[in-house]
Amino acid sequence: MFIMKKVFCILSMIGLMIPSMSYSQTPANGTPVNLTAGMIDPETPMDVNRPKGPVMLPYVTLNDHTLYIWSQHGGYVLTLYDDNDTVVYQTYVAAGTQMVSLPTTLSGSFTLILSDDTHMYSGTIDL
Repeated sequence: MFIMKKVFCILSMIGLMIPSMSYSQTPANGTPVNLTAGMIDPETPMDVNRPKGPVMLPYVTLNDHTLYIWSQHGGYVLTLYDDNDTVVYQTYVAAGTQMVSLPTTLSGSFTLILSDDTHMYSGTIDL
């Protein structure tokens, strides 16, 4: 009985490591984008469905007009704002998507926002 518990424990640990191994690799293409995290509505009371710990930021790199996104979260709305806080580009990035091509007509400095139902991640990119 003790050996079965030990084997079960070891197999469980291996099973937990496999999904995390798939996220351990990050895209090597381009320049990393420094992101900060925030809550969409910090006044909303915490509930049992919301994580209580720190949020793991998506890892994003930029190579020319291509964003590479590595994330453990679901889909995002990707929005680019210019210096006047005007939306210049917006698209939905489905969960598991690792590459987003931005319009080549865009040039300059933009605020990048990735948002889901509860969190938003922001950074600055130069195209």
